Parts: sequence; C-alpha cells; structure tokens
Amino acid sequence: MWPASTIRMLSPTIAFILVSFSLGELGDGLNIFQGIYLVTLGWNEGAVGTALSLMGLTALIVQTFAGDIIDKTAIDRRKFLSVASIATALSASMIFFVQPGNNQHGLIFVSKIIEGVSSSFIG
Repeated sequence: MWPASTIRMLSPTIAFILVSFSLGELGDGLNIFQGIYLVTLGWNEGAVGTALSLMGLTALIVQTFAGDIIDKTAIDRRKFLSVASIATALSASMIFFVQPGNNQHGLIFVSKIIEGVSSSFIG
C-alpha cells in the first residue's frame, strides 16, 4: 500500500460534486428497479408511474426553493447534503414495507415525495 504522505486528498468541491453525482444517479437508477419490484408485487403500471412521477414533479417544484434556501442560509452545505442523503436512503427503503397484493399506495407515494424533496437539496 502507499504511504499516507503520498495520498492526496480530494478538494472539498470535487468530493461534493462526486457525491452529488453518485446520489443523483443512484436515485434515478434505483427507480427503475423499484418500479419493476412493485409490478411483481401486484401493482399496476399506472400506480407505479404515478409514484415515479410524484418524485420528479416534487423535485421540479422544490428545486428552486431548495437552492434559494441553501444559498441564503448560514448552515454548512454539508449538513444539508447529509440530511438529504439520509432522507433519500430511508425513503428508498420504504419499499421493503410493501406487501404482495397490497393496494395501499400511500406509503410509496409519500416516500417518493420525500425523495423528490431531498433530491432537490442534494444537487
């Protein structure tokens, strides 16, 4: 392995860009598999499309306000990124609470709205 003195650390800006890009790609890529999983549990394609559209629509509406909040606040941006990352992970894991044949779509709809809001704060 390399000595610790030869390993250069990434600048905070580059690290932030890499994390934001990775989380954005994870969210978009994960939606495809979540949709397929929900269809195999018995959801119809319309309900899956509605859930995924809720996330995109929420992100579109909230993104301008999230950028304004981040620009005007004195709170460190890394805290926003941390909270948004945790919210995204928790809301994405809500899919494990959906039972086969369950027609109650509220849990996934709310979790997709939370993902949309948190993705607006990520990047």
